[in-house]
Amino acid sequence: MTKTKNMFYQTSQEATELFLYATNTSELYPQICAIVRNLAKKLAKGIYDSDKAIIAFYHVVNTANNLYKKWYGYGFSVTDRYTAAVDMRDYYYENIVNNDI
Repeated sequence: MTKTKNMFYQTSQEATELFLYATNTSELYPQICAIVRNLAKKLAKGIYDSDKAIIAFYHVVNTANNLYKKWYGYGFSVTDRYTAAVDMRDYYYENIVNNDI
């Protein structure tokens, strides 16, 4: 996945809504756990890359966007999805460091 010009961090209510939806949806929890475990292994090996972590969480956010669109009929912009992915990386970083999830 290549980073486009629309992928930049900009806080908004929509990004916060998507972040909260993604972190609280039970269908996405197994995917999030797998990403956190994988990133914890990479951190232990010393090959953790913050930008690649954002990309991993971006995939979760895209899935959350599709579920949100299915249930509520609203899709989020690329900027909102990227912002939510960055927020997820920051939110789960302590779990990644402690290998705790």
